[in-house]
Amino acid sequence: MKKIVFIWVILLILFLSGCSSNNITGNAIGGKETAKEFNIDAFQFGYSPDAITVNKGDKVKININNVDVPHGIRIPDLGLKGEKTIEFTADKTGEFIWYCLIPCGQGHMQMKGKLIIK
Repeated sequence: MKKIVFIWVILLILFLSGCSSNNITGNAIGGKETAKEFNIDAFQFGYSPDAITVNKGDKVKININNVDVPHGIRIPDLGLKGEKTIEFTADKTGEFIWYCLIPCGQGHMQMKGKLIIK
């Protein structure tokens, strides 16, 4: 009897640990699909990486690490902006330029990157 209870406890633990694990490719958006997640460093006066590529239909999460002063990202053609995180579904194809969201010094106007949606 103790052996059967032990087996059920082990099975329950395995089941619960499988339910709570995160997918390595990203975090769930809306609880359904996982996002393609990118970490971007923003610094005076650039981004690293300064280009990312996703596929149309992808759920995307961009984490912005402001290295020196506040920056952020705005992608006017897609109506997106954020200082720390941007989450969206890539619903258009093309190349979209992103710009620094917050004035950050003399090189602010030249600070840009590119989002490519295939």
